[in-house]
Amino acid sequence: MRRRVVIVPLLALAGVLLARRRRRARAVPAPLTAPPQAPLAPAAPALDPGTSFVSVPWTLVDAPPDEPRLTIRCKGDEQMELDRIDAQETPTQVFVTALMRRRPAPGGPPPPAREHEAVVPLGRPLGPRELVHAPVDEPNGPPLYP
Repeated sequence: MRRRVVIVPLLALAGVLLARRRRRARAVPAPLTAPPQAPLAPAAPALDPGTSFVSVPWTLVDAPPDEPRLTIRCKGDEQMELDRIDAQETPTQVFVTALMRRRPAPGGPPPPAREHEAVVPLGRPLGPRELVHAPVDEPNGPPLYP
């Protein structure tokens, strides 16, 4: 008799919980809408929609042994603007990609090359880890990073 007193309410509670769960699963959730946000002021001049990313070659300028950063230098012509430097770290390697944005050329002779220098923050100093250069876009080939 004592077992029934305990088991029957437990089974009833399990049935109620199961029914609630099924009801919630069948309910159609209201579509989510993003909250209205104030427009952001652009930090840099907007580039044309026809711009594309270009992975460019870079050279190491400085890698302090006791600081978690690298300083690199990359070149691009006047139609190229440094967009960002990506660094992916593993225990044995650091992969660095320099990405520039190319704007459509206005025509005429190509402008002279311009150097850009950037500081790349790391999680820890480079130390004995290998520094790996990411693939570079070919001058007349398709972009690696569309």
